Amino acid sequence: MTFLSIIIPFDRPLRYLKDCLDSLSEQKMEDTEVILIINGNEEDISDLLKGYDEKLNLILKQFDERLGVGKARNEGLNLATGKYVYFIDSDDYLYSNALEKLFEVAHKTDADFINAERANTAFIKDRVEEARIIKRQSQLLKNDATDLEYSIKFLVGTKTTRLEVLSALHCLMKRDIVGDLRFEEDNRYFADYNFILTIFERSNSFIGVENAIYSKRLRDDPINSPSLNQEEVENRFLMYADAYYEVTGRLDYLIDESENPADLEKYTLLRQRITRKFLRFYFKKFARQFLLSEDEEWREENFEVMKDISKDFDTENYNRYKRREIEMLQSGDKSKLRKSIQLRSNRNHFKRILRQRWRFKALIYRNVYNKRPTIPKKLLFESFYGKYYSDSPKYIYEYLYKNHKDEFEFVWVLNKKGIKIPGNPKTVKRFSLDYYRHLAQSEYVIFNTRHPKRIVKKEDQVYVCTWHGTPLKRLGFDQGNLYLDNPRSKHAYRKDSSEWDYMISPNPYTTDILRSAFAYEGEIIESGYPRNDILYNASSEDIEKIKESLKLPDDKKIILYAPTWRDDDYYDTASVKFNLQLDLNRLKEEFRDEYIVLLRLHYFIADNVDLSGCEDFAFNVSDYEDIAELYLISDLLITDYSSVFFDFANLRRPILFYTYDLEKYENVLRGFYIDINTEVPGPLLKNNDEVVEAISNIDSIEKEYKERYDEFYDRFCSIEDGNASQRIYNRLWKR
Repeated sequence: MTFLSIIIPFDRPLRYLKDCLDSLSEQKMEDTEVILIINGNEEDISDLLKGYDEKLNLILKQFDERLGVGKARNEGLNLATGKYVYFIDSDDYLYSNALEKLFEVAHKTDADFINAERANTAFIKDRVEEARIIKRQSQLLKNDATDLEYSIKFLVGTKTTRLEVLSALHCLMKRDIVGDLRFEEDNRYFADYNFILTIFERSNSFIGVENAIYSKRLRDDPINSPSLNQEEVENRFLMYADAYYEVTGRLDYLIDESENPADLEKYTLLRQRITRKFLRFYFKKFARQFLLSEDEEWREENFEVMKDISKDFDTENYNRYKRREIEMLQSGDKSKLRKSIQLRSNRNHFKRILRQRWRFKALIYRNVYNKRPTIPKKLLFESFYGKYYSDSPKYIYEYLYKNHKDEFEFVWVLNKKGIKIPGNPKTVKRFSLDYYRHLAQSEYVIFNTRHPKRIVKKEDQVYVCTWHGTPLKRLGFDQGNLYLDNPRSKHAYRKDSSEWDYMISPNPYTTDILRSAFAYEGEIIESGYPRNDILYNASSEDIEKIKESLKLPDDKKIILYAPTWRDDDYYDTASVKFNLQLDLNRLKEEFRDEYIVLLRLHYFIADNVDLSGCEDFAFNVSDYEDIAELYLISDLLITDYSSVFFDFANLRRPILFYTYDLEKYENVLRGFYIDINTEVPGPLLKNNDEVVEAISNIDSIEKEYKERYDEFYDRFCSIEDGNASQRIYNRLWKR
């Protein structure tokens, strides 16, 4: 007989399902079946499922209509043949050995119900967190399993994990115990509660397993592809309250009727756990909404319900402020309750300010500087978060300073001192008090990334986002997983773009993408990129000065290697690593008499590249302020999926694409807006041998790709002519 039936309802999105199936494939178990219920999904998943049939003993049942998760799970139960059944959602995944450990405990104890912890996570970055959690927690079955039988072991968990006692996910349940029990198919929310409570009633032995963690994915696109918890539902609180009343009423009846001490303990612990869960919900969500809601009818209706439920709350372990707040709730005094919530909120805010000094500066900015008048024609510039004097903000500034300096007051955000800027404008360090003061005064704020969420735009301020490249890789709303961001990122994208008054675009292709990727509805100035003006306006003397500043030999041609970063190369949740795949020693051996190589790595990449043995051939120019100046001195560009080639193409010089991980990057990590196989103006090279051959035959490659290069130039570079900054001035400031 099959020992375990794993049931997965699936409707969307496809990209999460692979993570789920991969994590199941990593669990070392025998005698299992995986029942996949295709729940009205419109995507073709046949290619994705190849290879899983044998690995997972996959059983597939497809429905054209969307069944809902309850009915889909019921269909899975109807097909299940295992001694135990287990539910996992298709957008979730398992940490190493998580289900395997439950499987082992089931074999060892024959318990009716086996449960373990969950963590709310976003995929990829939490693979690092996984190792930290596993190391921190105690080993599996620290106590002998038999000591745990006929009792519920409620795990305390950690800050990142918890035991969900009324969830059907990540539990082993005997199929004989489930019997004819099925999920409520009409109840979209909180449908697990009655199902699991019945399982508890029918079960005699319960075990909680430590160190076996299930990842409840925080979906990265709550706007276009929300999970149930992320859906915007009118008054979800009342649904939650109804579920609470139903479950606690049923538990109260079972407690009153229990004659067996073990049953009494079981139901009492459940009752306490559920009430604590609702109490946490009050402090985490309800209190804030009650304080801030402008809907008085909502406040009145929901207050009465929460007041009634609050009679169950035990606040013994809370501080006196929270206890006092619950007393105000229980007394029914709405006015005093709001004051109590506000007091707690103010205290917490003050504590945060004391712990994090940046909050104090932000407080001064919002409540002092931002209350003062804006200064007309005062401009604040920022490039790459204040790291560089570069990119389109630099060239807009230099055009304005050269041609219209008497019209404006200029401020630059720069984190490093000593950077020489024409005109010697005021410079401020990002997030300093001076920064906040000048930001609040500036009528125009010009930047090339997204602006920080702590910034509050005034009504008479104008935000100009130049962005920082023609997109090849998918961005924002067009992207799947935001591996280095949290699931609120797309809300942040929408909030940011709604505050931008203008965006700058180099071509119609980019214009369309900026609108879709940022849900941007404002004006786009299709002027060309100001940062490319130098590619048309620089003199031979300018080029010689750049080479001299870098101390490069003047008798060699220059190869610029400018790869992008990989979303899945990481050290931790805050930094990115890069493994150099280009064999510099091989290139030196082949081309040192003719070329040198400049390495320009993406600003996200945190590593220092080791150039040992290649010091006189390869030069790390990653910290060079302005990549446009590196284009000017380079005879050949090697890149991969970085958008640098769109700009470099303005020079009509040869481009090679070293795409050693093309299939993975295109299909798994990001995806592209154009067909990289047929539309880019150079060959795709898969290994170092092909790179060497291409450089050796660069003249032939130029001829081979001339027609495609011309088409590419006409599509992406035809607006560029060295006058983008002037066109922006004419649109924004010329009267």
